[in-house]
Amino acid sequence: MNVLLIQSHLGRRKHAPIFPIGLSYIATALSGKHKVKILDLNMWEMPAAFENMEKEILNFMPDVIGISIRNIDSTARTDIFYHFKTIKPTVELIKKIKPDVKLIVGGAGFSLFAQKIMERVTEFDFGIYLEGEESAAELLDNLDAPETVKGIYIRKEGSAKFTGFREPVDFAKIPAPKRDSAFIDINNYIGPVESAIGLQAKRGCILKCAYCNYPFLTGNRLRLRPAEDVVDEIEYLSSLGVRRFCFVDNIFNIPKSHAKEICEEIIKRGLKVEWSAWYEVKNATEDLIHLAKKAGCIHFGFSPDALTDKALSYLNKGITTEDIKNSINIFRKIDRIRVGYNFFLMLPGMNLMDVFKTAFMFFKVPILLFGKGGAGLGWIRIEPHTEIHRKAVEEGLVREDNDLFPENETELKNLFYAKPFFKPLDSFIIFFIKFFDWYLKPALKFLIKGPARKKR
Repeated sequence: MNVLLIQSHLGRRKHAPIFPIGLSYIATALSGKHKVKILDLNMWEMPAAFENMEKEILNFMPDVIGISIRNIDSTARTDIFYHFKTIKPTVELIKKIKPDVKLIVGGAGFSLFAQKIMERVTEFDFGIYLEGEESAAELLDNLDAPETVKGIYIRKEGSAKFTGFREPVDFAKIPAPKRDSAFIDINNYIGPVESAIGLQAKRGCILKCAYCNYPFLTGNRLRLRPAEDVVDEIEYLSSLGVRRFCFVDNIFNIPKSHAKEICEEIIKRGLKVEWSAWYEVKNATEDLIHLAKKAGCIHFGFSPDALTDKALSYLNKGITTEDIKNSINIFRKIDRIRVGYNFFLMLPGMNLMDVFKTAFMFFKVPILLFGKGGAGLGWIRIEPHTEIHRKAVEEGLVREDNDLFPENETELKNLFYAKPFFKPLDSFIIFFIKFFDWYLKPALKFLIKGPARKKR
């Protein structure tokens, strides 16, 4: 069969498009029996994206179209945007162009609200719940008897039925995703944006952060790829002209031993690549940081989230404020890298002074790091399958019957963890963050580092 996999449009082009790694895994799994293509609608603005989709459908004439929903919304209170609003127009156009095509939906965004999406978008014939490398292939082999396939939603007599859970895939054994032009032109994603092309070394997360849905989406058990296989994929990407990529693991340095093996293998093979990753604070020891830098890591991302031990405890972070200070001190001594720390405002266990102390990190971190990094501030987007959702219901911030699946930006605004007694500060803090990002941060960087010098 001809299978067209579509990365749904986010509704705007705020950043450079991100390579659809999830679809490349699915395409690789299907390619043995089917002719597969990937179409990323985010390569164009609307309505050009729909025009190109129509051309691709008419040229390729797919028997099956799969649509990936990666993001429901921006999850950012200073940048409220509802990505899901493009889905209904997308599937309506597809059905208009090719009414008989089978429509399958999947992706992380879908899996968070699977039943609701199947009910809201009746054009979808099937839904792939959570990981799809095995279930998608099995579904295409059993389109006449889809109820025999575990881990999917099927439309039966107008309603959506779930066929039952299936075990996560053995991540070490599934093939690495192909990125060649047979599926999609990777050259469209090669450029200065370090996070545009992702690589996955593991799935699963053993951390228990109160706000995070990663353990739900990828499981709470680590599934590691052998370091040699990971670096084989890095070499493969290098052969395609990729010199900069991002590890899309939930956390790169858990377990620390696996991260070290990957770094050592990169160094052993003499690969000249640049990459970024997310790290856990406590496991990011000085020896690992130096090793990762030697292996090509140019950006270290951290999400300590809180600045008081009480708030850190509420979030189940497993770290202390002393660990955060130690992390910053390590990077004060290391040059030619970038570092970022993310913090949340208005957390459980925080008072007004804690909020101001956290906001001050906007200024403090760039100064402490001599302009090598900074701090991001935000609010927790309350999402299903998280401890913070239970906490928000308990505190009356959201109703128990609220499914957390908004229909527009107005509803989205009410799905962030924000205590009522902080409400008078909301507008001021949101304005402050935007103003700092747009004006003060560049000025602060100029004062710390001085004017850029022309290369001779």
